[in-house]
Amino acid sequence: MDEFMANILKKSTIFVFLNLLILSSHLQAANEIVFTGGASLKSYQPSIIVPILTEAFKRNGIQFHAVYHPSLRSLMLANSGKFDGELHRIYDFHKISKGKYPNLIRVESKLLSVWLSVFSASDISISGWDSLKGYRVAYYRGRKDVEIILNKVLAPDLINRVNTDEQAFSMLAAGRVDLVISESVQGTTLVESHHKYTDVLEVAKVSESKIYAYMHIKHKKIIAKIAETLNGMKEDGSFLKIINQVNLSFAQNIKNDD
Repeated sequence: MDEFMANILKKSTIFVFLNLLILSSHLQAANEIVFTGGASLKSYQPSIIVPILTEAFKRNGIQFHAVYHPSLRSLMLANSGKFDGELHRIYDFHKISKGKYPNLIRVESKLLSVWLSVFSASDISISGWDSLKGYRVAYYRGRKDVEIILNKVLAPDLINRVNTDEQAFSMLAAGRVDLVISESVQGTTLVESHHKYTDVLEVAKVSESKIYAYMHIKHKKIIAKIAETLNGMKEDGSFLKIINQVNLSFAQNIKNDD
């Protein structure tokens, strides 16, 4: 083989190798999905939603991963396409956010229904959102729907936004606020798992939220398939099995973190 042909063969081999690397990279990217979420992955919603979505994507040959970012940053990262989706937002998220994140498409299969509840360390009667008037209230800042409601019924100096539910309940136990707004399961589990919250009680459930995952529009071809898979998991019992397993372990995990 002369030198000319040897050079051509060498260049062809390199070209094929590089194309195989590129193809492999594309296949890997297509087979891995990473969602971001605005709550600690140890909190109640992600504890259930991550294993559910992991199984749903696995059934479609896709590896699923989840990471945490503060709520607003999480939304911006997901909407920009740097991440593939949002773990958990309410059904009417786009209405609440006034269409600020148009690249996120709802996966049309409900993941959870959660109750927002009011907690207090005093004997306070609450019958609805209007009953909060005049009280100092703390809540986890990632809940946009709560923010909108509180801004309507409370003066700004009575609203305390914190980074975690734990911070809100610590303020309540210390007497720095009168009420905490939290998810019923998350709040009740925290209260029952920490001795410093002995006097804290759930005094009212005020509204129900339906929780869905959202995916970036670049994945629009598989969004309906993921929703179909989730519905199939509900039919075959695996969806409920995951929820029951998490409910059994969630309280113990929080207690161990104390």
